[in-house]
Amino acid sequence: MISLNKHQYEFISSKAKHPALVAGFGSGKTIVFCLKGLIEAGLNPGKTILLAEPVYPMVKNVLQPTLEHVMKDYGFDYSYKASDYRYRVSWAGGWADILLGSAENYQRWAGLNLAAGGIDEAALLKDNGAWNMLLSRLRDGNTLTGWATTTPEGFNWVYDTWVEEIKYGYELIQGRTEDNSHLPDEFIESLKTNYDDRLIKAYMNGEFVNLQHGQTYYQFNREKNVGPTAYTKGLPLRAAIDFNVDPMAVSVCQIVEKKVNWLKTYKIKHSADNEVMTETAARRIKKDYPGVPVIAYPDPAGKHRDTRSNRSDHQILRDEGFEVRAKSSTRSVSEGVNAVNRGMAFTTIHPECKPLIKDLEQVINKDGTREIDKSNKALTHYSDGIRYFYDYEFPVKKPNHGSVKRW
Repeated sequence: MISLNKHQYEFISSKAKHPALVAGFGSGKTIVFCLKGLIEAGLNPGKTILLAEPVYPMVKNVLQPTLEHVMKDYGFDYSYKASDYRYRVSWAGGWADILLGSAENYQRWAGLNLAAGGIDEAALLKDNGAWNMLLSRLRDGNTLTGWATTTPEGFNWVYDTWVEEIKYGYELIQGRTEDNSHLPDEFIESLKTNYDDRLIKAYMNGEFVNLQHGQTYYQFNREKNVGPTAYTKGLPLRAAIDFNVDPMAVSVCQIVEKKVNWLKTYKIKHSADNEVMTETAARRIKKDYPGVPVIAYPDPAGKHRDTRSNRSDHQILRDEGFEVRAKSSTRSVSEGVNAVNRGMAFTTIHPECKPLIKDLEQVINKDGTREIDKSNKALTHYSDGIRYFYDYEFPVKKPNHGSVKRW
C-alpha cells in the first residue's frame, strides 16, 4: 500500500475545488495525481474523469504505467479500451471512466462532459488554454473539480493562477524532492550534480524562480568565463555548428582535463563560387588546424539532405573527415540551455571569440516563456551552436526514476 509523505497527503486531502501540487522531481507528484483521479472516480459513479499530460509520449511513458501501478497496488478491478485510452474502474458504488489525454490537443476536449479532471506537469504548457478548456468541461458529476501537479518552470501561467492571481477555491501545496524518503541518496546527488543553484530551487525544492525573463545564459560571467586559451596538442578539436542560412556560425573548442576551452569562432558567408557553406567551414578549420582530428556537433536537423549539394550537411562534414556527434532528434531548447548554463562552471572562452561572448551576454528569453527571443537576427547563432555541443557532451538530464518508488 502506498505510504504518502506530507505534501502528498495535503494534496490528496485538500478540500479546495482546484488544488495544485508544485514540487521537485521525484517527489511523488504523478502518484498522487493518479490517486486523485481514482478518488474522484469513486465520488462520481457512472461519470468520466480526464487525466492529461502535456504530450502523448508522456501519457504512454509516464501517466499510463503509473495509473496501472496504483490501481494494481490498491486492488482495483478495471478494464481498458486502447482506442481512446479509457479505463473503466470499479468501485463499491459502481464504475467510472478515467480517460487519458494530451493537453497539447486540448481543443479535442470540447465535446467531453466531465465530472473531474487534472493536468500533470502543467507548467510545461505555454499558457492556460488547456486548463481553461478543462474547467469548461466540468459539467456532469458530483464534484466538478480540477487539479494540477507539476514541477515549476518559472513564473508562468501556473504561478499566475495559483499564486499571483489566486481566486477562491484555488490552493497551492508545495513539496521538495528530499521529502520523499524512498529516494536513494544517489538520486538526490545526481540532481545536485546536474543542476545549478537556480534549477535546484525549482527542480528540487519546488520553488518558483525566474527561468523565463532576462538573460538566457544567466550563468555566463565575463570575469569568470573569458580568458586566455590555447590549442593543446594531441587533443581533438571540437566544432559547434549552427546551420544558419547566412551566415553559418561555428565555434571551436577543446576539452582539456574536463574543462572546455573555446579557441576560435568562424563566420561563414555565401561566396561567389559554388562551394556550399558547410564545405567552406570544414576547410577553413582544417586549414587553421592541419592534421588535427575534428569532432563536429551540428544541429540534428542537418542530417536531412541539402538540395543545393544533394548531400546532407552531416554527410558533407563526414566527407571532409569530421566525426559527427548529434542527437537523433532535436531536444527541447530548455534542456540545451540548462546544459550550457551548467557548463559555464568549467568553461573558458578566448577574448577573440567576440560573437560567442556577445551571444552569451545578450541573448534573452521571450517575456513569460523559456523560448529564446530570436527577434535580433544578429544574435543566437553562436549560442545555438554551442548548445548542441553541451547538450551532447554534458547533458542535463531529467532523472529517470527507473524502479525507484516515487511515493
